[in-house]
Amino acid sequence: MELRLTYDATTDVAYLVMAPTGPSDVLGPTLLLENVPAFGGAVAADFTVADGRLVGLEFRFASACLPAAWLAAAERIDGGHLARRFEERFARRMRAGSPPVRAPRPTH
Repeated sequence: MELRLTYDATTDVAYLVMAPTGPSDVLGPTLLLENVPAFGGAVAADFTVADGRLVGLEFRFASACLPAAWLAAAERIDGGHLARRFEERFARRMRAGSPPVRAPRPTH
């Protein structure tokens, strides 16, 4: 298994891809792992619905919880994290037959 780390410095979110997913894979609800005050960030886990396979970990406040060397070596997707998450959730809802969600509003 080849791991891949992406980092969006604009949102300070890193994503560790643990298993590749395809267009037919449906991801289940994201599991937010307990965040502890001693741990500087928050971690969310993504699983496939069909077989419960762990496909990725999202690190929020990544600069507070991951080594700086990892973030420096990560694939940079600055400004792209929120767009990717919206596209994934939109596609998931469309496959499930749910009404689409609204695009997030820009914060600036």
